[in-house]
Amino acid sequence: MRILKIYQNFFLRNIIVNSIIYAIILACVYDEIRLDGHSWTYILSKIAIGYFPCIIWITIFNIFIIKPVLFRKKFKLFFTLLIVYWTSFYFFMNWFFPMAGLGNLKTLQILSLIINGTFFYFIHIVITKKVSETNKEIINFKSELSFLKQQLNPHFLLNAMNNLYGESLSDPDKLPDRILNLSDMLRYQIEASKKDYVFLEEEVAFIKKYIEYYTFQNERLVVTQNLEGDFDSIDIPPLFFLPLVENAVKFSAETSEPFINVDLKVKCNQLSFTLRNNYLESGSRLSSTGIGIENLKRRLEVYGLRHELNCKKEKNIFIVKLRIWHLPTAVLS
Repeated sequence: MRILKIYQNFFLRNIIVNSIIYAIILACVYDEIRLDGHSWTYILSKIAIGYFPCIIWITIFNIFIIKPVLFRKKFKLFFTLLIVYWTSFYFFMNWFFPMAGLGNLKTLQILSLIINGTFFYFIHIVITKKVSETNKEIINFKSELSFLKQQLNPHFLLNAMNNLYGESLSDPDKLPDRILNLSDMLRYQIEASKKDYVFLEEEVAFIKKYIEYYTFQNERLVVTQNLEGDFDSIDIPPLFFLPLVENAVKFSAETSEPFINVDLKVKCNQLSFTLRNNYLESGSRLSSTGIGIENLKRRLEVYGLRHELNCKKEKNIFIVKLRIWHLPTAVLS
């Protein structure tokens, strides 16, 4: 795991890779330079002068040709740009090397370096993709296990049964709807936790059912929902908002006038989610572990979603704001 963390660190990875390539170049050109009375400092500095423009060219090639052209399968344009790139680089090195006093180094070896650099880039893409997929599977597995434990939790089921029993005595006509509500929540948790993405429309429907269930449990709870946008065209990781809503329900329940405000807007594959709830500033019997927020942060990172997440307290109100850009569309899923 330590090696994987080092590899995922951009700066450490590049330092290690460039050091290895630098050592390879040194081994290749040592006989060409020969000592001839020159110090090791002179030799290493000469190689560094020749290697630096190669890094720049590799970076340009990866960012402006491989990523936007080849990865989008524009093969004709890619091979055209590739020929232009190789030709330009060849003439540049033929001009640069003599000017820098490196005329005795073979350009062919530098071209080999570029090929190796491109190869390293492709390997990096494959490795990071595999790591991301593995992390998604681990998180989904943990989520599924967590929800299964919750469903089997005797306190959770006992409270649910007690509430249903009370409903059967006070208002038996509503009992079938309450049972279906609870059943739908449990079924969605099991099925959704097995997927990478679900329709945002399904996730919103689940949150509504969750809030409805706990509104029934706590009649004092006032919930305001403002939902705007086309939810059926966007995909989102499953059970994404649940940790935030759970915390809001739990901590607002301690107050005399509990309330939750949910604001969800979707526009042009951009999601904006704001959740407000009141809580006791002092005298609370609950302790915040922060696990829900940390879990959400980690999932945002693993899924590679461009986002902004902020949490703040204003007097006795807790506010969570989440923005996500470039969510995948349901059509492509």
